[in-house]
Amino acid sequence: MNRNAEALQQQVDAYVHGFDRVSASGRFDDASSDGPVRLLSDQELLEATDSVSRLVRLAESERAKLAGEIARRSEIRDETNLARTMGTSSPAALLAQVAGIPREQAGTITALATAVQPREAIDGTPLPAKRAHVAAALALGCLDVSVAAALVRSLKKVENGLTPLELEELERQLVERCQEGYTADELLEHFRLVPAYAYPEGNGPTDGDLAGQATVTKRKLDNGLTRWVLDLDPLTAGFFETALDANTSQRRFQLVLDDAPKLDDKDLRPLNKRRVDGVQRIAKKVLKIDDGHVAGTAVTMLVTISEEALRTGIGHALLPGCMETISAATARMLAAEAEIIPVVLGGDSQPLDLGTGRRFFSEAQRRAMAVRDQGCAGPNCDAPLSWCDAAHIDPAGYGSTSIENGILLCWRCHRLHDEHGWQVAREDGRWWWTPPPHVDPRGRRRPGGPVPPVNLSA
Repeated sequence: MNRNAEALQQQVDAYVHGFDRVSASGRFDDASSDGPVRLLSDQELLEATDSVSRLVRLAESERAKLAGEIARRSEIRDETNLARTMGTSSPAALLAQVAGIPREQAGTITALATAVQPREAIDGTPLPAKRAHVAAALALGCLDVSVAAALVRSLKKVENGLTPLELEELERQLVERCQEGYTADELLEHFRLVPAYAYPEGNGPTDGDLAGQATVTKRKLDNGLTRWVLDLDPLTAGFFETALDANTSQRRFQLVLDDAPKLDDKDLRPLNKRRVDGVQRIAKKVLKIDDGHVAGTAVTMLVTISEEALRTGIGHALLPGCMETISAATARMLAAEAEIIPVVLGGDSQPLDLGTGRRFFSEAQRRAMAVRDQGCAGPNCDAPLSWCDAAHIDPAGYGSTSIENGILLCWRCHRLHDEHGWQVAREDGRWWWTPPPHVDPRGRRRPGGPVPPVNLSA
């Protein structure tokens, strides 16, 4: 039995043992149609879910290994080609047929498998997998297959511009990020920024190229609705998301603009429904402009850029809260516009700490925190800047009103800190949250805020 299969068997045993404990406690009635699941305590339920999720990851890792072997046996150009022998057109098609999964999913698994399976030199000498760090994390059940596949795709986009050592270091850091407690959605968003990390000098598609590909299409539907499809370049997407987020929320917190409209605190509709109201609000505001042209978005948009990139025009700038990157050249051009505030990292364009003793954070402090936190800094939370308040880590009566004692939090995460016993600390430029014992008896820390960028120059 291989090591992955052994780990799979151990995880099955651990999962079954958890239910054996419930049965031994006398809480389980064999006549119950729902089995022991309903009789689990909250903590047992979450532990069982965590256990079976790792079991699924291990099983998917094993399937990927088998898919890799199917692909290897289907590379042969004669009658022994496995996929052709079984009457299919490709290894992915064969996997889809055998596993009973959609063709697209099978293609994703097969592409991942070829990147993480061990290789052989021409003389038969064993070689490590092309993506050895991803392969190791998969084998341990630490990485979901869909996340691993996205990671591999992001590396493929930059592999031609990096040395093998740089590419391996980038892979190592990304795999490390995947095991720090971030959600899959946060990681998938993080992988989109890999080209910016790999090419800090600004190689790749320019903002102008992407703007040329951007489109907005409109279609009247038979039911009376109108469908809009937006394929936006990063800069336009940054403007649009900033404006839409500022006008679409259950509770509009005053982060940058103090005269922003107050929205309904009790609006419990799904986000996609509330966004319709946000689009309507934006349209109404534009129509009220009497100078005959669009002057800008409804809220100030921040652009962060390094001092060197602003000076040279080479590199990238980030639109905080939108997770979009633009070229440094575009950021330099925008710096002169009234609705754009450039925040130079390492420069003096915006003070990072005013050191005031006032009860409330100043507008400059809130903007600095917006650049630093890029949205809600709560655990596994992706609330945008417009949903956040500047909160004190230590109560206002005991701590200073400086950004070291400040954090941007949405209403839900603010309550976690103030009312539910979660502790927050900042170490090495990152937020870490420690849940109370009733949430996690082991006190395992969870990351907060955006996934930090990788650094190939370290």
